[in-house]
Amino acid sequence: MKETFTFHISNFSNPAETLRKSREYFGNIDHSKTEQNIVLISKTKKEVATKLLGSFIKTHDEKQKREARKYKTVDNFLEKQFLINRRKAKNWKGKGDRDCAQLIVQIGQAGDNLDRNKLATVLQDFGNKMVNVLGKRVVAASVHMDEQTPHLQIDYLPIFKDKRASFRIGNSGMFRQITKNGNGREAFKMFRTATTNEMKKSLKKNYPEIEIEKSKNLRLEELEKQVKELKRQGYDIRRPEQTIERELERTR
Repeated sequence: MKETFTFHISNFSNPAETLRKSREYFGNIDHSKTEQNIVLISKTKKEVATKLLGSFIKTHDEKQKREARKYKTVDNFLEKQFLINRRKAKNWKGKGDRDCAQLIVQIGQAGDNLDRNKLATVLQDFGNKMVNVLGKRVVAASVHMDEQTPHLQIDYLPIFKDKRASFRIGNSGMFRQITKNGNGREAFKMFRTATTNEMKKSLKKNYPEIEIEKSKNLRLEELEKQVKELKRQGYDIRRPEQTIERELERTR
C-alpha cells in the first residue's frame, strides 16, 4: 500500500496549541479524542531558550562596553534575532510564536482509511528520532490523534552557531549545522532525505504494509489508470499519454 509522506516546516509555531494548552486551534479538533494525543516533549520557550542561551548571553555582555550591544535577557536576544531575519519578520502575520519553528509530519491523506493506532506508533517512534536530532532546541512535541488524520507536530527554537561561534536563530543555519553542509538548500535536502529514510525504518518496524511514495507519482499512477480505462472505452488518448510521459520524465 503506497502512501504519501508529508514533511512540512514553518518559520512560526504555537507550542501551546501543539500541547493543546491554547484555545487557538489551527485545525478541526475533536475534543473528545484530545486525551488520546501522545505528548513527547512539554516545555516552554523561555525554559528552552534560557538553557541554551543563558551562558552565551552572560559571556557576550561581559565583553561589551556599549550598553546598546548587550542582550541582557533571553527575550532581548530573540527580539534582535527576529528583527535581523527581515524576511521572516515581513512574513509574520501576528499568529503563533514568531521565534519558534514548527515541523509537521503526516502519513497519507484524510480519507485513506489507515489504521490510526499503527500510525500513532509510527509517528511516536519517528517523533522520538526527530527530538533526538533537534536536541535541546525542542519546546513541544506531540502526536495529534484528535484531528481527522493523525500527525506529528514539533515546535523548536532553530538555534545554531555561526562562524564566530555566536548563537543565531534560523532554520537555514540550523540545517547547515546539523548536516555540516554550507549550502542552505542542499542542507535542507540532505535533512529531508535523511528523515524520509528514518520514516521508512519506522514504517517497516511498526506498519510494514505501508510504502512511502511521492504524491506526484501517486497522482500519475491514478491518471494512468484513468487513461487505460478511457482507452478501453475507445477514446483517443494520445494527448493524455503525452502529458503523463512528460511528467514522468521530470520525476526521473
